Amino acid sequence: MKKLYGIYILVLLITACGGGDEPGTDTPVVSSDYINVPPSLTLLGDGQTSDLQIQANCYWTIRCSADWLTISPSSGGQSQTVSVTAGRNSTGSERVATLTVSGGKAPSRTVTVTQVKGTEDFGLTVSTTLLDFEAEGETKTFTISSNTSWRISVPEWCTIDRPSGSGDASISVTASENTDKEKRSGSIVVNGEGVNPVTITISQKAKEAGNSEPGLGDNLPPGT
Repeated sequence: MKKLYGIYILVLLITACGGGDEPGTDTPVVSSDYINVPPSLTLLGDGQTSDLQIQANCYWTIRCSADWLTISPSSGGQSQTVSVTAGRNSTGSERVATLTVSGGKAPSRTVTVTQVKGTEDFGLTVSTTLLDFEAEGETKTFTISSNTSWRISVPEWCTIDRPSGSGDASISVTASENTDKEKRSGSIVVNGEGVNPVTITISQKAKEAGNSEPGLGDNLPPGT
């Protein structure tokens, strides 16, 4: 009887010490490492610095797949803001890089960074800034070197064979005869898309005085 009573007391003690069903007695759960980043980031084509938000509870580092991006800082701990910088994109098309953020026991995260195409640099030059024509009228040429569209305006006493176009071109300018006894001048203006106008100064010589009109003594009698 004493033996059974002892077993009963032992069962009561084990039940009292267990306490597994009482609130607050569960084994605490330890949080694992984590890293969270946005999946993508877009930068302007003419250059930009943008913020990248990293949420983490561990030390992390960033690896970049492209040399045209600058990351600052490239490592850190816990949650932090990182600066992502790209210069002007002059490749003629958009470009893409991948940032890989890893640390602790957290799975690595990636950010796709896209930079759009930069604004194209337009340019336009001409082979000369001065053209001088004879009074009788003649044709002269000049060349345009350009990566944009253009149009040309000339004085009314000139004509051109190609008033508009794009890219490189050779332009013929023809001056009509100058019947005045004074030199005349004007400007050829080449306007290009996205560039400042280019001016060519032109001039034309005056008509020389001729002997077509009879002289004062032409009608005098012989021997006078």
